[in-house]
Amino acid sequence: MLTPSWNRGRMRGLVVQAAAIAALVVLIAGVAFAADGTINSLSATDAPTVGQTITISASYTANTNISNSNVTYTILAPDGVTVVATHTTNAPSLNPGDTFSDSWTTTNTSFPSVGTYTLKACWSPGNSTNCTVDQKSTSFYSVPTLNSWLWLVVLVLLIWFLRQRRNDFKPSSIPGGVEAGAPR
Repeated sequence: MLTPSWNRGRMRGLVVQAAAIAALVVLIAGVAFAADGTINSLSATDAPTVGQTITISASYTANTNISNSNVTYTILAPDGVTVVATHTTNAPSLNPGDTFSDSWTTTNTSFPSVGTYTLKACWSPGNSTNCTVDQKSTSFYSVPTLNSWLWLVVLVLLIWFLRQRRNDFKPSSIPGGVEAGAPR
């Protein structure tokens, strides 16, 4: 179908206007739904030995005024379900562009298995834990407490060692045919 030439220019104008309106909607939506803050960094030190201290560090930046918020940290076992440690920090009042840093420690004595653990940070307004300000996760490696098989090996080795020591203290025969403790 042929379109009159006067209508082609009008259609182009409508398409340009529609594109401009769509771009404006995307821009407004981006501003309206921008995160109130950003978790810039989140890290945890590896714990390759039993009973080692794990240091958790994070830094935060406010994108808007935030007067009452908290950060909840959760450490998940390698199964991704079992929570092995939690910590909550109340964030200070922040203006746009303000930053704050947080750090805390825990030990791996209550961790159930060897493997890669997941650390999650959830920044929420008020006393909630809905992560609406921002959220982030990272992972670290830990060798936790001895599991039951290792305890069994330790127990067997201890029994073997004590039996060997007992043999060192057994009475021995005295030269000349007289037994120890026998009347002469």
